[in-house]
Amino acid sequence: MQQASIVKCVVGSLVSALAISALIGCAVGSNEADVSESDLTTLPAEAGTGDENSVVLPPSTKPKEEETADAGGGADSGGGGGTDAGSGTDAGADAGGGGGGAACASPNVCTGATDLGSVSGDTGADVKTAQGSGSQWFKVRVTENDSDVFGVSLLMKAELTSPPGTNFDLFLYLPGGSSGQSCSGVSQSSTSTGADTAKLEWGEGTLSNGSNDDRTVTVEVRWVSGTCAPAAKWSLTVRGDTP
Repeated sequence: MQQASIVKCVVGSLVSALAISALIGCAVGSNEADVSESDLTTLPAEAGTGDENSVVLPPSTKPKEEETADAGGGADSGGGGGTDAGSGTDAGADAGGGGGGAACASPNVCTGATDLGSVSGDTGADVKTAQGSGSQWFKVRVTENDSDVFGVSLLMKAELTSPPGTNFDLFLYLPGGSSGQSCSGVSQSSTSTGADTAKLEWGEGTLSNGSNDDRTVTVEVRWVSGTCAPAAKWSLTVRGDTP
């Protein structure tokens, strides 16, 4: 009886040992032969029981654009590439003086040019005048009034005098037909300092061409440099039938 109890105890101990070994093998993902000291030492880290002073933050839920702005590299940082730096066209317009500014901007556009009326291009030498202190667009109707069999060209001359300390230039635009207005393709110009003169001639040659040579000529007074002061005005004169 005592011998049987000893055998039973030994067998029970062996079974317990095998069970513990099997449990360890399952914990590290291998059988008893694969269990090693390195496997056992990594178990606490994998279970989340590592350094108690380490904190792992969850991933950011912000879009990448917001993270970049928060890092100080966005437009609010005031760096060279920021939009708040005050550079560009708005800064130039607000500068005034040498930069032109609002005082030098034209109050109209080509298609809304100020109408100076009409002058004859082949009789009478009519005159139209205007004054201003900034850029501006004008238009003048140059008419054909000589109906002689011998042709007479139509002539128009524009003269611009800039005020002291400011320079304006003169540009003329002649359309291809008797109707309409041209706002591109400068026909004649003058870019002198002080006084500018530009002339146009078109229409008939030696004999009458039998066509209507009336034209609406666009005149542009364009600011170039200097301060545009309301009291310092340029003077524009448009003459018909004047070489």
